[in-house]
Amino acid sequence: MSAAIRMAAIAPHRRSRVADLGAGLLALAYVVFCVSDTLLTLDDDRSQVVKMGAFGLVFAAILLRPRFHRLAVVALPVAVSLCIGMLLAFNVDAGIEELVRFLFPVAITVAIFPYRDRLDVLVKTFIGVVVSNDLFQLYFYASYAAGLPLFMPVRIDSGLFLRAQGWMGFFSEFSFINFCAFLLCRWYWSGRRAAIASWVFLFFGLLGFSFKLFAALAFYPFVRNARDVRTWLAAAGLAGAMLTLAATGVLDSLLKVGMAKILFYVVAGNSARAESYRVMFESIRNGHLLGEGLGSFGGPASVKFSSPLYQLYHFDWYGLGGLLKTTDTFYPHLFVEMGVFGAIAWLVFVLGYGQARRKPAVWLYIVGAFCFDNIFSMAFVSPSYVFSALLAMYAFSWGRPGAGPAYRDGAVEVRS
Repeated sequence: MSAAIRMAAIAPHRRSRVADLGAGLLALAYVVFCVSDTLLTLDDDRSQVVKMGAFGLVFAAILLRPRFHRLAVVALPVAVSLCIGMLLAFNVDAGIEELVRFLFPVAITVAIFPYRDRLDVLVKTFIGVVVSNDLFQLYFYASYAAGLPLFMPVRIDSGLFLRAQGWMGFFSEFSFINFCAFLLCRWYWSGRRAAIASWVFLFFGLLGFSFKLFAALAFYPFVRNARDVRTWLAAAGLAGAMLTLAATGVLDSLLKVGMAKILFYVVAGNSARAESYRVMFESIRNGHLLGEGLGSFGGPASVKFSSPLYQLYHFDWYGLGGLLKTTDTFYPHLFVEMGVFGAIAWLVFVLGYGQARRKPAVWLYIVGAFCFDNIFSMAFVSPSYVFSALLAMYAFSWGRPGAGPAYRDGAVEVRS
């Protein structure tokens, strides 16, 4: 009898240690993904090797705790679509390269799900990475002013703004991870220190001068409570302040850059991004509902292996054909290569897998912000980028482990 009691006590302890180990491996994988980004920024060929090492850690975490969400059934149509994509690939090497990229976010969300009771470990690691990037950015500013070694390339937007990029080296991702940290401090944690930290993260996020972030923040007041009169007053006050600053000329340089980007990417349509959407709609109209093959369009493999689709659709790079490694927008890449059915199944799996049934407004907000980001980036297939988005989604969907009922049933914003 006593032996049975001892075994019953030991079993949960062992399971707990396995869970701790798996969560630790996932946290380490995120850090290694970020290091891979740094190497990519520096054009170091070891970037891909480091990235695959990180995925080894992700798969080890899955094997340690193999638990799956009800949406695992969607993996079947995704797998079928990827197999069809490989069969249609114009080049096997290009197809395999893109197959691996499409599996990145799938593996990450499958790995996080069993450790949703260990989210604190992952979130604290994520915050640590964000803080280290912010501290490095302070060093970068000081070194740039003093003429000291920078270690990272200088990125100045339109000759006006020195864009913050952290030690990872990507200003768009730098802004996004600080944005996620801002939301986590306001909706995942509680307390005065978290509220103060949230504004620090928001400040650093703005230093990346990412117009995608500016657009997302414009909708933030409505996440708090769209039916609250104070929300509309705050939004009106913010709009009034922006109009006042614009009228006085304080924002002239920023507005000029913003208008130039809108004219270039949206109105005139004279960019590789705009061209990509033309190709996507033409491909669908031509009846390629199952896609035109992995590695055929939009991604780095299509450029690296000279996909014939660019000539077939008379794709115009607008003079940047020798510089761009991708078309720098995700959805045409996804829909052209996997087709309408495969693309929808893939998006449903990546965004829905592992999430709780009841989702607070902030969950919809982070999903909307990330999906909007991908109109101007390839964030869905960047492991470190998509990891931060998925982690925030899990945090807001499931709440903080061990928190009170209000926090478990839905994220609640802290007041500052």
